[in-house]
Amino acid sequence: METLRVGIVGLGLAATPHLKGYQSHPRAEVSAICDVDEARALRFADEHGIEEVYTDFTDFLEGAEIDIVDITTPTFLHAPMALQAVKEGKHVHCEKPFCRFTGEGLQVCRAAAKAGVWVAVGETYVFTSAHQKARALIEAGEIGRPLQIRQRHGDWIERAKPRINTGPADRSWRVDAAKSGGGAYPWIFDHAVHFFAAAEYFALDEPIAEIYAVRAQRAGIEPQSGAAHDPYQKAEVDIPIITWKYQDEGVQGVWMRAERLNGKYDYMRGFSTTIVGEHGLIEVLGEGGHNLLWQGKQQHLVLHSEGQKPQCFRFDEGGDDVWESDVSYYSQGHINQVRHLVDCIVEDREPDYGGEEGVHAVRCTLAAIRSAELGRPVRVGEIGEEYRAY
Repeated sequence: METLRVGIVGLGLAATPHLKGYQSHPRAEVSAICDVDEARALRFADEHGIEEVYTDFTDFLEGAEIDIVDITTPTFLHAPMALQAVKEGKHVHCEKPFCRFTGEGLQVCRAAAKAGVWVAVGETYVFTSAHQKARALIEAGEIGRPLQIRQRHGDWIERAKPRINTGPADRSWRVDAAKSGGGAYPWIFDHAVHFFAAAEYFALDEPIAEIYAVRAQRAGIEPQSGAAHDPYQKAEVDIPIITWKYQDEGVQGVWMRAERLNGKYDYMRGFSTTIVGEHGLIEVLGEGGHNLLWQGKQQHLVLHSEGQKPQCFRFDEGGDDVWESDVSYYSQGHINQVRHLVDCIVEDREPDYGGEEGVHAVRCTLAAIRSAELGRPVRVGEIGEEYRAY
């Protein structure tokens, strides 16, 4: 049985969870790493027993004997690095957002198809265990046809001491208009790809067709910072509510944000979703989630089916490595997605969440930003290949 050799480029927040995924798969081995900070790369290599260390991406691609390139660099490097890797015949696992505008993401997809390699996008909301269970219940018909997706975004509360390395201290690229890809809305661009991916996942892959985003001003609210490992602060403009229609006009969705970075309060922490069906409803926690209660006990998923007693589920996977949450986004969600890619390569089948899905989530996010700027609903199809928010 051949072992797939993996090279990780960029040793930030996602690198360690990805490493865990490969280390836990019998057919994968991380044999090389690349980071512009040589001291950081050498420490990482020494800690995890990795042989090859590079500081230049081209040298890494040409010199390391690898089958998979795992990209965990800042957003503005995602598509360019993915393109370079697929042209060298490497399979790619790339963190989200996959690209800053759809044209550069589609260029990677076309090059990957030509080279005969797979591209997977790190959309962990599709691979979080609680979300996967919700999808399985929907597919089993437990709530009937899903008709409304209600997402709720409260505070992500970080652990006093994270259990993994959260990356370099300088993360200023996250709030840079061009490097983040988000223009005046860097937070939304970074995170909304998650929300739209989850919205379609819970709707059994029904595509989102039209988006309306509500724009709000800070209105004198004092600045406040978010997680210690991120540079975000309260922005002058905010998008606290997004609504959308699917191609099937009988299905709708809404996302609502109330947390410290936009000066609003919600007792529900992190990301949570209510999926409303014809004869049932699912409540499920996602990244950083907490305070989904049933009869005074913390749950990760609650299924309400008409005429049946509620069913409660927990997914105790060691808790989260970064957030104060029992839901393991860091690291089990990332482990699940990495293992899925390795399985797909071994079995020569297309990943469940690939480059085209990653491009579509970016297109939806750009439609939300454009809607906030124009003050009107925007069709996802209005977003052309070269449109960008910066």
